[in-house]
Amino acid sequence: MSEFQEAGFVGCCGSTDATHASMERCSSWLSQAHKGAKLTMPSRTYNITVNHRRRILSTTTGHPARWNGKTLQMFDLFTLDIYWNIFQDNTFQLAEYDEAGEIHFAVYQGCWQ
Repeated sequence: MSEFQEAGFVGCCGSTDATHASMERCSSWLSQAHKGAKLTMPSRTYNITVNHRRRILSTTTGHPARWNGKTLQMFDLFTLDIYWNIFQDNTFQLAEYDEAGEIHFAVYQGCWQ
């Protein structure tokens, strides 16, 4: 997580995005569901969370290419765990302004959402 802190993303644990993997063979009755807006060939979509050391932290199972990243979030257990604050062992601090305009540091627990 030090790479994220150096970049100013304190409390960030990874980057999540949907990616497409092409299918070489696809039945004709399935091809329409597996052709997304970005690709002309049949493919599967995976939601992958990675760190900046080229390590995959989590991935979903494959879904039809028509499903976008927002739809895949409903099936990604890793991002759902972050949303429901399962990772409480992570602590980080952020600089905040109080009512008087003074800067103070607040300590947070979990992951930044």
